[in-house]
Amino acid sequence: MMKSFTHLITKVSSKYRTEFSQTLASQGFSNITPDYFIVLEWLWEEDNISIGQLAKRTEKDNASLSRILDGMERNDLVIRVPSETDKRTYFIVLTQYSKGLKDKLSQIEANILEKSTQGLNPIEVKELIRMLNHSFEKLD
Repeated sequence: MMKSFTHLITKVSSKYRTEFSQTLASQGFSNITPDYFIVLEWLWEEDNISIGQLAKRTEKDNASLSRILDGMERNDLVIRVPSETDKRTYFIVLTQYSKGLKDKLSQIEANILEKSTQGLNPIEVKELIRMLNHSFEKLD
């Protein structure tokens, strides 16, 4: 029997996050969570951005992002740098350690995507990603 779309998408998300966490830990990256990876992906694209900009890009509220950044700072992944012009603003900057993780972590994530889409051809995978993005944008 087919379950609801809500049930299916929730199960896929949960399973994907668990697989990603376990794979990271088994490869020596137990200090990286899926949420940290999402933040790192954005920072690898553009480093030294404000918490507000990062919150918009990651689609996380400021409180959640602040908790994630606290953990990332403890794990030497980012540092918060106060703005020279606005005392209320902090910029998030990658550490040398986290800059060096980009290729390794991106490959782990690519391997999990490949595992989860095994049996689909590259066009189907691209279409699946397009459709999920479409669905996400329609809910915005």
